[in-house]
Amino acid sequence: MLNTILGLVLALVQLSGVGSGLPQVLIPNFKASAPVVAGKKSEVVVSFNLLKGFAINRTPPISLNLTTVPGLKLEKTEFKSPADDPKSKDEYYVDLPALKVPVTAAKAGKYEIPGKLVYFFCSKSDGFCSRQVVDVKVPVTAQ
Repeated sequence: MLNTILGLVLALVQLSGVGSGLPQVLIPNFKASAPVVAGKKSEVVVSFNLLKGFAINRTPPISLNLTTVPGLKLEKTEFKSPADDPKSKDEYYVDLPALKVPVTAAKAGKYEIPGKLVYFFCSKSDGFCSRQVVDVKVPVTAQ
């Protein structure tokens, strides 16, 4: 009976508020692959740092969904990581992928593209796994 109650409590905790109370284990880094020049197509590379003791699932993929902003043209707003990782022998990434976001700025200035980063992770120490949704702002500085 106690095991049933504990199992039910664990299920309810996981269902209540996605990632509530959990540390953000995947930290995005944003860097232009070259200086962003107004009127020319450029690319912002989103790479990731992972907190020690955690692993990121390859499936479902890491996804980044962006919202368009005035003054910036996005070729697309949804980005997903590839599921393949040649070094991986299980369901987790060994080398975290980078996402490439093509952008074109109408004029020089500073922009922030709001979005949501969604990924699935597992704790290596206790086997706990969860989905995490993180609000992000992709910075773009055009010359």
